[in-house]
Amino acid sequence: MNKQREIRSTIYDVASKAGVSITTVSRYINNPDSVKNSTGEKIAKTMDQLDYTPQGNAGSRANRSVGRVGVLTPFFPAPSYVERLEGIIHPLRQNNYEVIIYTIEGVDQLDEYLTSVPFTRRIDGLILMSVKLSDEQHRTLKASGLSVVMVESDDENYSRVLADDYRGGQMAAELFLKKDYFPCAYMGDLNYDLPYSFQPSESRFKGFRDKLFGGKKEIKKTMILKSGTAVDDALTVFSNFLDKNKCPRAIFAMSDVQAIGIIKAAREREIKIPEELAVIGFDDIEGANWMELSTISQHLKDSGRIAAGLLLELMNGEGKAIQKTNLQVSLIERATT
Repeated sequence: MNKQREIRSTIYDVASKAGVSITTVSRYINNPDSVKNSTGEKIAKTMDQLDYTPQGNAGSRANRSVGRVGVLTPFFPAPSYVERLEGIIHPLRQNNYEVIIYTIEGVDQLDEYLTSVPFTRRIDGLILMSVKLSDEQHRTLKASGLSVVMVESDDENYSRVLADDYRGGQMAAELFLKKDYFPCAYMGDLNYDLPYSFQPSESRFKGFRDKLFGGKKEIKKTMILKSGTAVDDALTVFSNFLDKNKCPRAIFAMSDVQAIGIIKAAREREIKIPEELAVIGFDDIEGANWMELSTISQHLKDSGRIAAGLLLELMNGEGKAIQKTNLQVSLIERATT
């Protein structure tokens, strides 16, 4: 008796064995007439040999709707992404769409999502949060026919919703200049250069540094810290910093989560906030209010709601031109400054 296959062939296997690109296989499955006959025959033969069967609904996307929208993000369940997701879900549910979350942990996984016909066939539209696409990934996504909106990804190929990260950094510096909180420090994102994600850390730092320079102040290299975007990561990094250095008068963290870690590290050493250390974060997540944390608000739920509205327009055939929505940020000063 033949042993049942334990590993199902993927689109990668088909492309490799047929000697064509994944995009070509994806185009053939979505629309066989879009590739040469000889190429199509080669792909079909390879699919038979590998017992590869695409899942999902057949037929033109224009003639069907599955009632589902995908949200693709590298950082779920980070608090800022959860709050943005809350803004996305409500208008979509009001229009009878189910929301499915797809998390990304690497370039290969992003490729697998975008080149998988089962993935594209089970959703009507896609919101990408902080996702950076390669040229090949962009072509693949366009070939899928999906309606797409970006959040926190300044990709000119798609409608998108952005926060002014640079201005947010300036606002933090303006507060420090106003209160003469110097010397000051900055905590950025250790993983700011992920190849599949746009990261706001550098833009926020640039706005912060430029405004300090304009105010005749500077931030020393020894005061520029980096940690992962988790409370414990920031706590560890700042604790190690305090073990070797004098506490700065103030610190700007690129996220509220990191700012909370900084506060915990300071409290462990009985450093008074804000009398000895002022702390400001970025995002204005719900936890920032609980912690009475000063922060730069980027209106997370609003950005999600606007992105959902743009996607609904596209899926309903109403949104044709690419739209870029820039959300203003605002300073919310609480007990930590």
